Formats: sequence, structure tokens, C-alpha cells
Amino acid sequence: MKLLRRWWFWMLVVLVVAVAAYFFVPKGPGIEYVTETVVTTDLVQTVDANGEVVSIDEVELSFDLSGTVNEVFVHVGDIVAVGDSLLLLDTTELSADVATAYQAVQVALSNLEKQRAGSTQEAIEVSSLGVDAAGATLLIADVNVESAIEQLVLTQLKYGADTDFAEAALQTASDNYNQAVQTSAQSVADAYDDLLSSAWAGVVEARAGLGQTDEVLGVRNGVFNDAYDSVLSAKNAGVLESAESAYVIAEKSVIAAESAVLSAGYGSSSGSIVEAGRATEDALEDVARLLLHTSSVVYATVTTTGFTASELSALADTVEASRRAVQVDQAALQNAFQATSTALVSRDSDLVDSANALSEKQASLASAKALEAYQIATAQQSVNSNQATSDLRKIEFAKAQANLSEVEAVPRVVDLASYEAEVARARAAYASAQARLSKATISSPIIGSVTQIAVESGEQVSGSEVVVTVQTTQEQFEITADVSESDIDKVSVGDVVALTFDAFGSGVVLEAYVGEINPAEKLIEGVVYYEITVYLADPLQAIALRPGMTTDLVIATDVRESTISVSQRSVKQDEEGSYLMLLVGNSPERRGVTTGLRGDLGRLEIMKGLEIGDEVIIKEITL
Repeated sequence: MKLLRRWWFWMLVVLVVAVAAYFFVPKGPGIEYVTETVVTTDLVQTVDANGEVVSIDEVELSFDLSGTVNEVFVHVGDIVAVGDSLLLLDTTELSADVATAYQAVQVALSNLEKQRAGSTQEAIEVSSLGVDAAGATLLIADVNVESAIEQLVLTQLKYGADTDFAEAALQTASDNYNQAVQTSAQSVADAYDDLLSSAWAGVVEARAGLGQTDEVLGVRNGVFNDAYDSVLSAKNAGVLESAESAYVIAEKSVIAAESAVLSAGYGSSSGSIVEAGRATEDALEDVARLLLHTSSVVYATVTTTGFTASELSALADTVEASRRAVQVDQAALQNAFQATSTALVSRDSDLVDSANALSEKQASLASAKALEAYQIATAQQSVNSNQATSDLRKIEFAKAQANLSEVEAVPRVVDLASYEAEVARARAAYASAQARLSKATISSPIIGSVTQIAVESGEQVSGSEVVVTVQTTQEQFEITADVSESDIDKVSVGDVVALTFDAFGSGVVLEAYVGEINPAEKLIEGVVYYEITVYLADPLQAIALRPGMTTDLVIATDVRESTISVSQRSVKQDEEGSYLMLLVGNSPERRGVTTGLRGDLGRLEIMKGLEIGDEVIIKEITL
């Protein structure tokens, strides 16, 4: 019993139970992660090739670029060492390209940093104001829709009332017509009085038409047409002559009609009224013909600085209006004759007037209905148009809200990808511009004597044109090697090369550099290769090289110093871009990254997304 009171006894019991549970209770499957800790290292990208040692007798050198020779540093007979400058092209444009490319890098970096920083408060405020403005515009559009609907209702009421009024007027006209059929008193007298009135109106209109033509032709009064008299009927003089002849005929007819109408009065005999009507009819016919000739004269007239096209057009419109007015009076006079004939036959002249009134009201009713339909359709179109505008404003408001959300949002990895790509592109362009600038200088790859200089300062040269020849003065060698088409774009003139020789073992490494790249392809067993020429950095190296020796080349094509890199297999890709998994605590966590140089040994540069000390998951092992 004393043992059960001891605290350490119970602690021992608990420990035994825990150990038993660990070993005997079934466990679920676990996952173990293989990771690597992020550090900075130098990342190297290399290209391997096999080559052969070749003895150098002389080297024919050329520029890789076309241009103007700016300076020749040597003369024939000069002794030169490895790396001595021999010729230089004009680098004005190349230097400008380097400067421009450098500025492009700075701009791309600035844009990237600006994008990383997110939108400024000013940009957010501007987008917010855009939302407010779009909301206000939408409110106005909605008000316009309501207003258009109200206008549609008012239009239906107003023009519906006009149609009702026209129907009532038509009924009245119909009643009057029926009454006129029953009334015959004074029908003949009224018909003749109407005929005489039409004759009076026709004479007046004929006189007016005659005066209008005289203002154009200037037969009796040449003052009115002074502005265009000199160009009148300039296109066709014969038309003017015909019009002047028609004027004389029409003038006589008008005078005769005026005399006949003055002789006849209301209540006069039917014969004198008919005579006046016929005379007026002849006068109107002659004046109408005259106006037609006058129109031809106007259309044959040209414009001048003092008589513009608009004035000519207005004159033509005036003449045409007079002609139409005469035609109206002709029709009225003919109607009056017809009414008189009808009155003589039926003794019901009022029947014609009533019938005309009835027709007029019928036309008025048809016009009222057409106008009602048109106005309602127009109002409905306004409703539709305003509704469409409102719908458009709703879309614009939604876009403004989306834009504000986008401006306020934190930039995503996928949003930055294009800016980071632009930085990489600008840097590549800068490196390319620097490479082109370096190609503007020819340096001696060997120790020797200058035996030929083919150009002078100021001359134009083309790429690959031999411009200088250097003869060796001692035993020297070069290495030629073939590089596959998949790797040749990584290799540049000047790249550092590490050489090892089968004859001396892997412990002997000589340093060299790429001196030439032959642009012509070679087919070796169906595979495309390009030949490069490599020169020793120290042509006076201690080992004894022999022509024909085989050598292994390791060409350093790119280097990133003190950069972050990871195993390529740890980097994954999806629709949002590149990412990898980090071990944070004991749990995996996704991290978006921006990749760079793909180096040797399966390493990949990480330009953004990782920090030193992060644990990158390389592999998952299920226990």
C-alpha cells in the first residue's frame, strides 16, 4: 500500500502505458520529406565538346561585323603578342546600342519594381473616382430611361387625342357631304363664282411666275440678275434664247388672261367666266413652259466668285417653287372647270366642295393616324435607345469596379511574370549589344608577325572578310571542335574554355578561349554541327602539344555569381506559373518563383521567390 502512494510509482506506470501504446497501437502512413537548404552559390552553364590540336602556321583574321575601319593599330612586319589589338571598327553606333540597351534594362527594372510595389494611392484614388463617375453616369442613364417611358405615355395620349379629333372632323365632313347632295340652290352660280376665283388666283400666280422668270432672264428688267448676268446659261446659250422666246409668248398670254378676268365679274354670264378661265388656263400653261425653260437656263449657268454655288442652288429652288405653284393653280383651275361641269350636269356644285372636304378630312385622318404611329414609334425607339445606353453604363460601371479591385489587389506572381521576362529580355539585349561592341576589335590570338593588312582606316569591310594576317614566329597551336546545333547558340566568341588532353590525363588543365565560330553548318552522321576555333590563353604553356592530339573542351557559356539555385526536379509548373514546395514547420507550403539560368548538374537559378535558409522539398517518401 505504501508503494501505491509514491508519486514516482504512478509516473512509471504512465510511462509504461505510453511506451506500450507507441509500439502496439496501429499507426497511419506517414510522409518524410527530403529537402535542401537554400544557400547562394556560383551557378555555371557549360557546353562540352571534343576537339583536335592543330598546328598554327598563320592566322587570317576578320571582323564578325560589317562596318567602317576606324583605326589600324599595327603595320606589316610588326611583332604582336596574344591579345594585342590589331584593328578597330567605328563603334559609334555600337556604343549607342549598348547605351540604349542599358537604358532599356533600367527602364525594365524600374517597371518591375513599380509593379512589385503595387498601385500608388493616387492610382487607387483615380480608379475610385472612375467608379464614382461610372456610377453617376449609370444613374443619369436610368433617369433618362424613366423619362423616355413617361414621354412615351404622353405621346400616346396626345396623338391618340389628335386622331380622335380627326375622326370627328371626318364625320362632320361626311355629314356636310350628305347635306350638300340634298341642296341644289345656287349650285351653278357658286360653281361659276369658284371658277372666276380660280381664274383670279391663276392670273395672279401667272403674273408672279412671269416676274420670277424676268428676275432671272432680265428681259424687261435687267437689274435683278446683275450678279450672274455674265455667266447666265454659259453652258448652253441656246437654252437662254429658247427661254427668252417663251417669255414673250407667256407675257402676251398673261396680259390676255388679265384682261379677260377683269372683264368678267361675279354674277357675270357663264360665257365670260369660261372665257376668262380658258385665257387663264392658257396663261398658266405658257408660264409653266417658261419656268421650265428658265430652270434649264439656271442649270446651264456657272458659278463665279461673286455668284456662289449656294446662291445658284437657291435660285434654282426659287424657280422650281414658282413652277410648282403655277402647276398648283393649273390644277385648281382645272378643278374649277370640272366643278362647273359637274354643277351644270348635277346642279350640285356643293357636292364637289363637300367631296373635296370629305377627302381632305379622310387624308387628315390618315395623316393623323400615320403621325400617331410615327411619334409612338419614335418615343418607343427613344425608350429602347436609353435602355441600351443604361445597359452599357451598367457594363462600364462593372468594369470600373473591376478595375478598382485590380488596382487595389496585391500583384500576383503571374502578374509579375511578363515584367520579369522583360527584364530578362532587356538584359539579354544588353549583353548582346556588349558582345557586338566587343566584336568591333580584332585582337591577335597568337604570337607572331603581321604579314598582311588588307584595309586602311576609313574603308568599309564586311563580316568574314579577311583584313589582317599574322604569321607565327614559334611553335603554336589551336584547337578545332564541333558543337551541336542545340548548344551553339549558347557559345560566344571570348567564352573561357577548359582543356584536358588524353595524352596528359585529367589532372592537366589548360585555359583557352573561343576565337572563332564558323557560321557554316557541318553534317556529321546526319546531325548538324558548327565548327569553333579555340586558342590557348598562354601559347607558351609548358606541356608539349603535338598536332592531332585529342582534347576535351568544357566551354563556360554563362555564370551567375552568388545566386540562389535549386534542383530542377523540385520546380513545377501550372497555369499560375513556376512554383516549388517549401517545408515550413512540418507542413509543405507552395511558393511561386521566377526562374533564370539553367546551369550544370541539374541546377536552376531562382531569381525571385526564395530566401536563404528556406527548406525546399526535393522528394516525398511515404512511410
